Amino acid sequence: MKFRHFMAFLIFFSLTTGAIAQTKPAVKMIGATPKSGVHMTFENEHIDIGKVKRGEIKKFDFVFTNTGTEIIEIDIASGCDCTTLDYPKNKILPGKKGTIHVIFDSAKKEESETIDVDIYLKNLNPKTGQRILKIIDYKYELTK
Repeated sequence: MKFRHFMAFLIFFSLTTGAIAQTKPAVKMIGATPKSGVHMTFENEHIDIGKVKRGEIKKFDFVFTNTGTEIIEIDIASGCDCTTLDYPKNKILPGKKGTIHVIFDSAKKEESETIDVDIYLKNLNPKTGQRILKIIDYKYELTK
């Protein structure tokens, strides 16, 4: 008799515990979860500055967010001779934004093209031990 009561209690307990667990609401994540390590997320990695007359100067920005869990430090940013870059010299904390200001001078350009901007970080890739490189670009159409 005690065995039957024990089994009935065990079955009842198992069923009610399972029912309660199934009625709990799902937990929703609000906002983006940072990725582990160093991650830069750009609003635009490729910018089309449109039609440009030879000799014209264009100014624009690449805006990024540190979406990783580590501080980002830009060591150097470079483009071609026609490109002047101003980039953050300070540390970019996780969740914070940074801006790379670009001045493009088309004076010596002969044709339309896409120009790479190389961003070298002081941060090292843990797998290779090399500095992290991020390449973004902009393009233009040269007109007369």
